[in-house]
Amino acid sequence: MGDSPRAPRSTGRKLKPSHIPWILAGSFAIGAALSGIISTITQWHDESPVSRPVFYDMPSAIKLLLYTTLPLTIAAVGYLYALRAANWGRGQPDRRAQTTKNVGRRLKAFRQGVYMRTLLRDSAAGLMHSLIYFPFLILFAVTNVLLIDEQMPRSLKFLHGDTYRAYVLVGDIAGVLFLVGIIWAILRRYVQRPARLRLKTRAEDGAILGTFLVIGLTGFLTEAIRIAVAGRPAFERWSVVGYPLSALFDGWGSLSTWHLASWIVHFGAFLAFLILLPTTKLRHAFTSPVNMYLADRDRPKGAMKPLPNLMETQLETFGANAIEDFTWKQLLDVDACTVCGRCTSVCPAHATGKPLDPREIVLKVGHVMAATSAGGPISPVVGQDADLTVSADSVFERISAEEIWACTSCKACDEICPVNIEILDKILDMRRYLSLMESNFPTELGNAYRSMENQSNPWGMNQAERADWAKAIPDDVPIVDGSGPFDHEYLY
Repeated sequence: MGDSPRAPRSTGRKLKPSHIPWILAGSFAIGAALSGIISTITQWHDESPVSRPVFYDMPSAIKLLLYTTLPLTIAAVGYLYALRAANWGRGQPDRRAQTTKNVGRRLKAFRQGVYMRTLLRDSAAGLMHSLIYFPFLILFAVTNVLLIDEQMPRSLKFLHGDTYRAYVLVGDIAGVLFLVGIIWAILRRYVQRPARLRLKTRAEDGAILGTFLVIGLTGFLTEAIRIAVAGRPAFERWSVVGYPLSALFDGWGSLSTWHLASWIVHFGAFLAFLILLPTTKLRHAFTSPVNMYLADRDRPKGAMKPLPNLMETQLETFGANAIEDFTWKQLLDVDACTVCGRCTSVCPAHATGKPLDPREIVLKVGHVMAATSAGGPISPVVGQDADLTVSADSVFERISAEEIWACTSCKACDEICPVNIEILDKILDMRRYLSLMESNFPTELGNAYRSMENQSNPWGMNQAERADWAKAIPDDVPIVDGSGPFDHEYLY
């Protein structure tokens, strides 16, 4: 942080934040590739009449396509997340260690992030997101269960009979709920258009929602055509959406071709989703729960970070100007932003026409961080206009002093944020830089600063008169004169 000594960068082999995405993505990519190799070698097929193979009515080249492109795409996702994590590593140290005292609070905050409980403060938005998030997780699990069953020896296969019937029923219900959530989100963003969404709707929002819509629709379409190709067996009636739809294709010619085309589009949409994860605001699906887990800190709520002794410190700069002046946690904050605009909706400065927009503060810091990345520019938190350029590693390339000084320090933005982004800390650190390094502050503060320097109080009161207000205090309330030890619980 700009108000604490910068720690020297370690040159050892210590695990860095950017290594974690590589490790996770590498593990999943290797697992996906091995599952393809194992299933190809073993050729263990379930011979139960109430079941289905993974690649039903598909040429062998399709299996090769899946088990080649999927690991490569997962590796690409790991690389793109690693670039973002490397940016967080540019920040200064911030003590966020887990202890026996805070582990309970941290796990509770993490669960709130994973279960999306904080989003339910806005019941409509929370329900809409829940209809997208939880059914998608179920659909993802359904797909993986099918792939796991394929790897099992015949004696251990489980996806047949009543288990298969329940499996397809759960998948179809989840698919319906998922589509309801996606259509609701499209209508909310492009028809209802609340102000806090309308102001920040970008092309990537359409890409995200469109990709999800294609995944949901082609999932049902592929299922329906597959059932039609199989002759609409009675056990597939448990596919409560796919089976009725399959009647529409009964008797069509070239059904196998249509099945193949629909499957390819469905799989391609899923690969597009994977690439959208680290390159758009969808990344918050991973960064937000982590940010919430790390929100607990030693400093009391509302307390500023202390400055070092200005007469003894070796620091040459104070506050935050460059990205490297922020802490790593403050930079992770930026990538955890969901761009929901709740912070802006409760900001009293913004409501009264001041130039401050808390969401913009986060997004502008993110823009500078992305544009000055060591490995070259990466995608910002949310898409920016092409004419907005960053030529130097300074947040004041995008943020004006007027925005920073318009803040009332009420902390309403921090309190309402569903992912625990610490916006006020960033504003106060930038204020410190403007005050201490640039002498850039409102003229109204000039007299207060001079009074604090000369009289040790912002009102310019004479030192001999500072205690006059205490004369009316009852005698049974002790008054500390400073000559003895201070062991009182409160000091007024």
